[in-house]
Amino acid sequence: MEYALVLLWFAVFQALAFVTLPLAARLFPRFPDRGAAFALPVALVVTTTVAYWVGHVAFGRWTAFLAVAVVAGISGLLLWSDRSLRPDRDAHRGTGIRPRAYAETMIVFGIAFALLVAVRAVDPSIHPGGGEKFLDFGILKSLLRADALPPEDMWWAGEHVLYYYGGHLATAVLAQLTGTEGEFAYNLALSGFYATLVTAAYGLAGAMADARGVPRRTAGAFGAFFVGFAANLVTAVTGLVWLLPDSIAQGVADWVARPIAESTSGELVTEGLDSFGYWGPSRVIPGTINEFPLFSFVNGDLHAHMVSTPFLLLVAALGFAYYQSGPGALRRRRALAFGVLPVTVGLLGLVNVWSFPTGLGVVWLALVFSPADPVTLFPGVATDDAAEPVADGGGTASGATVRVLTETRRIAGSFAATAVVAVVAVAWVAPFVFGILLRSTGNRSIAFLPDPASAVGLLLVHGAFLVVFAAYLWPRARAAFDVDGVRFGLLAAALAAAAWAMNYAVLVLVVPLLVVGWVLLRTIGDVAEAEGGVGYETVLLVAGAGLVTLVEFVYVKDSAAGGRFNTVFKVYMQVWVLWATAAGTALAALVASTGPTDWTLPGVGIERSQVMGALAAVLVASTALYGGFALGGHFTADQHRTDDPTLAGKAYVEDHHPGEAAAIAWLDDKEGQPHIVSPPGREVYAWSSPASSLTGLPTVIGWVYHEGIYRGHDTAKFRAETVDLIYTGTWADRAELLRKHDVKYIYVGPRAREQYADENLQFGQYPGIEPAFDEGDVKIYRVNQSDL
Repeated sequence: MEYALVLLWFAVFQALAFVTLPLAARLFPRFPDRGAAFALPVALVVTTTVAYWVGHVAFGRWTAFLAVAVVAGISGLLLWSDRSLRPDRDAHRGTGIRPRAYAETMIVFGIAFALLVAVRAVDPSIHPGGGEKFLDFGILKSLLRADALPPEDMWWAGEHVLYYYGGHLATAVLAQLTGTEGEFAYNLALSGFYATLVTAAYGLAGAMADARGVPRRTAGAFGAFFVGFAANLVTAVTGLVWLLPDSIAQGVADWVARPIAESTSGELVTEGLDSFGYWGPSRVIPGTINEFPLFSFVNGDLHAHMVSTPFLLLVAALGFAYYQSGPGALRRRRALAFGVLPVTVGLLGLVNVWSFPTGLGVVWLALVFSPADPVTLFPGVATDDAAEPVADGGGTASGATVRVLTETRRIAGSFAATAVVAVVAVAWVAPFVFGILLRSTGNRSIAFLPDPASAVGLLLVHGAFLVVFAAYLWPRARAAFDVDGVRFGLLAAALAAAAWAMNYAVLVLVVPLLVVGWVLLRTIGDVAEAEGGVGYETVLLVAGAGLVTLVEFVYVKDSAAGGRFNTVFKVYMQVWVLWATAAGTALAALVASTGPTDWTLPGVGIERSQVMGALAAVLVASTALYGGFALGGHFTADQHRTDDPTLAGKAYVEDHHPGEAAAIAWLDDKEGQPHIVSPPGREVYAWSSPASSLTGLPTVIGWVYHEGIYRGHDTAKFRAETVDLIYTGTWADRAELLRKHDVKYIYVGPRAREQYADENLQFGQYPGIEPAFDEGDVKIYRVNQSDL
């Protein structure tokens, strides 16, 4: 086990966070930790953005150090020019850095980092099965070999990668800072991103709770748990079903599994926890993937939908900082809205394009629900920076009209401001948008009305959060609107019947939370917790509810997978992160002694806070059950390296593919990015194109299906057929294609021998081609282009 390397990376992460504390304190002056939990994601945004722009001129290890120097320079300038940012002696006053808060976040980060390092150490393999590790590692290695951005596509020699690579770029910067080989950097960066996510959830949930008068550490602990360790209810429900008497257990299991029978989670429910596998609970709603962070990070891809999560929470935190600024801080609100947020949202899009619209949506909601009028962000539009007037006389026609006009003005102003954020964000990553995205020829379109999720499916995936949010909003709605319980029950029954008839369970389970949350935010707003107000946690609630509702009716139709498979896959991870953080604050408020209502169960003397404490215990236990089973199985699996832990991602190659290990290592030692040719990878998630995937050396075509998604399947198929000609065609055909693609090495391994006749693989008989490597199951030929 590479303990020294683990300590080095932990020290670098903490050094980056420490250096960025003044900038974080300036961005989050009203957070109780003065932004310490977000110092590292802020540092990663700045360093990656600098490396991205400088990298288009030249890219190397010096770029990483230059990026860190920029962060240090910004923080140093702020510290020198603003005495209020200097460390506070009084932890309850001032806006400066809080060393104790930094130490607290360091502990949270360290626990999460150590957990995932342990997870990866027993299963560090960068293998092709069950995920995107070959894709992610190939892009990382291509970046580490590149002398300029964008990186060359390791599966499409001669062209730049047509994939969002911001997370891989951040990983490459960290690898260059620490001087770490790619196979170790992969697993250490993955652990760091996980720890950054957990720490950000801790910080944001705590900050939202502190603003409501709720214990921040309780909220932070709940938020960190729900984001980093909790899972959906499939495992808990499976266990409950099989606690029933045998005579009825199977019948109940079949009923629960019927709406999810096409997925592996249905098999788990019907067979019981004896057949538990960590994979099943991520496949609940048929035709979709329903991942949550613990599953994804245990599975171990360094993939965009995972790496983007801490940056999404950073956008949410900046939205909260704007939300807290209020009507009297116009310059600060403009700086956040038109200066800081565009850079962060732009990088979020570079890391994961699917998160870009969500980031803009969070910005829009923060503007809509902020106490300050969003129209005042535009110079000359408003005469002052006062908050908008609240319409009186809501019971009259004129009062209602004023209210509608006020709301329309606010929504339109927020849209306009968000549009500016979007334009500036796109400008920040313009080379990516115009040089890469617009070159993608994949067939994508907006489609409508997919097969909706069942009530069982939605409850299994989102049920824990729905319970928390319902318990949180219901007493506030009653206090605000004096809701008649009987009338509300009748209305709820009518909505349920209508949703049942239309087969859209989301209309009953999710949409009411969206509507009630929206109305509460725009009526009672951010008043004290004890008075029944709601705050920014409800903004995140509305954001997640909007996403869950949206994908029930609209999805992106692409060639990656059928139906809304890919849409729900990418969107639900974002929902989980937003809802889990909000649930941390909401649950802390429920178990606290404050609240809009207080009651005692008659006859038993049990108080509301005690009931809510029991609810919290049940939710934590039920959502933690998956983690216990998954990690227990992970650390006891026979095929894992429990007796010989390591973070070397390619260590498995020697054990499982010994005939190719030496050849891959030989190629990996080559400088730069000489082109190779290897058999087309017509199988995905299989041992195909290993020479390019594990070295970053561009092959003429790697995984055909993946490249077809972005370059067109006909185009990818044609290139694959040209590679077949290199192995089977006449010498004239071979020579022409080798010249065309500037091939330096020809890889002849087990796949080539499976696909092509032996007589076609004797390249040494041709002029300009000579054997360069011959060991195990692989022979590699060197191509001299001038002699072809």
